[in-house]
Amino acid sequence: MKQTHGVLNIIGWGTLLPVGAIVARSFRKFPLKCEEWYKLHVLCQTLGYIIGAVGWSFGMWLGNSSKQYSLRAHRILGIVIFTFATAQMLALYLQPKRENGCRRWWKIYHKILGYLLISMIVANIFQGIDHKDHAEKWKWIYVGILSVLSFSALLLEILRFVMPRIHR
Repeated sequence: MKQTHGVLNIIGWGTLLPVGAIVARSFRKFPLKCEEWYKLHVLCQTLGYIIGAVGWSFGMWLGNSSKQYSLRAHRILGIVIFTFATAQMLALYLQPKRENGCRRWWKIYHKILGYLLISMIVANIFQGIDHKDHAEKWKWIYVGILSVLSFSALLLEILRFVMPRIHR
């Protein structure tokens, strides 16, 4: 059960949500068209949320079923992450129209909360890994995932900066 909880959260919260953020940040103009990046962003975020929520529910069950094994900080951070992620998912439905004056403030809120969420997720995954069997192996696996995500984001940032200058 602990293994399932960890793997689901690494895939959902720790991989798909950051991929969705990378898509939103980097794919608006290149290499995807406007509508396609948004669909891919929503798909990654929705799948990440669902898989992460299932993993989170396993974690809540594990925490409730074990009286002697309590990871208080990991549990509290997990609840905060689930709450903020749910707020982000609701933002999909509560998003103001482009013409609405509140749209600018909504976008600021959405970006800040999204980046804050990703930071908390990474910290909580490492905190959870510290309490697993074979923690060192799992740390290196997740460091590998984060390295691929970081390298991809950096490469896409460079392309985003360079491509408009090439097409002038």
